[in-house]
Amino acid sequence: MADLQLFALGTPVMDGFAQVSGAFLASHKLLAGSSNFMNGAQLAVLEKALGPNVRSWEPGDNARNVCESYVRLQKLQKKGIGERQLNAAGEYGVMFAGTLGSDAVGGNFLNALRAQNIEPKMQYVNGASGRILALVTPDGQRTFAVSLGVSEQYAMPKDLPHAKFFFLTSITLLTPASISRVAREMVEAMRKKGARVAIALESPAMLAGKKEDALMMAKRADVLFLNEEEMRALELEESGLAKLAPLVFLKKGASGSAVFRNGEKLADVATSPASRVVDTTGAGDNYAAGVLWALNHGKDEKEAARIGSLLGAAAVSKFGASLPNEFRL
Repeated sequence: MADLQLFALGTPVMDGFAQVSGAFLASHKLLAGSSNFMNGAQLAVLEKALGPNVRSWEPGDNARNVCESYVRLQKLQKKGIGERQLNAAGEYGVMFAGTLGSDAVGGNFLNALRAQNIEPKMQYVNGASGRILALVTPDGQRTFAVSLGVSEQYAMPKDLPHAKFFFLTSITLLTPASISRVAREMVEAMRKKGARVAIALESPAMLAGKKEDALMMAKRADVLFLNEEEMRALELEESGLAKLAPLVFLKKGASGSAVFRNGEKLADVATSPASRVVDTTGAGDNYAAGVLWALNHGKDEKEAARIGSLLGAAAVSKFGASLPNEFRL
């Protein structure tokens, strides 16, 4: 098999989406705008309370979201340049690694990966696969009810692929679960195999609580993604942020993004306005997918930020992290 364009490690989950009121969140003691972790039984109670308001379950996880949208761009490119310029096996050069349980949820996740042309590098253990309810209030804000199940039990694989980029998030790197140790080992192993390491900083609360560890891991990145809230959680200004990694993309929501290279600001890039904001789930993941795809295809950093912005704006116009069917670059 040809070298991969993108290899990602994550915690595979199936996501269910529901529109709720602020009163619903309060009545179930869910912290609005945050990830609320619970066991499978507690999530089942919440799902029952939502009833038919839960939309169909879709495959989730930040790293998997990045993989899906990267493949989407590959498919658009394929239409433009012809199939023979992709690798001979008809693949799209994207692989996702994670752990699934021995249940129907895990089977659904695996089937979805294959349907999306994402090559799986999965491990399987007894237990429940991860599930998340993404609860969206009328203002488009997301609140997550999370049961990760066995998804944090990934073990160091015997072999790792060659890839241009290795992507993962700070949640995977900083969790107290065993996958954190494995993720750190994989960062170093993939770097030795020639991959550039891309890390997305997530969860301001986790970053603030593990600031020193988070900063140490951020410095292992070749490409770093974060937003202004995450920057504040690390108690950084832009000047300090710029020095964390060779290439830093700071997302500023409707204000666009800033790009830093080798410690200096390279550019401010205006955002692509969303046609409407329905659900901000996956906006950052799509931004990262667009940037990595652009860098892999010879675009400069400013153009990469513009392409990332296009994907992010498209993602917020509908429920879920996937790009709209009509999306074109």
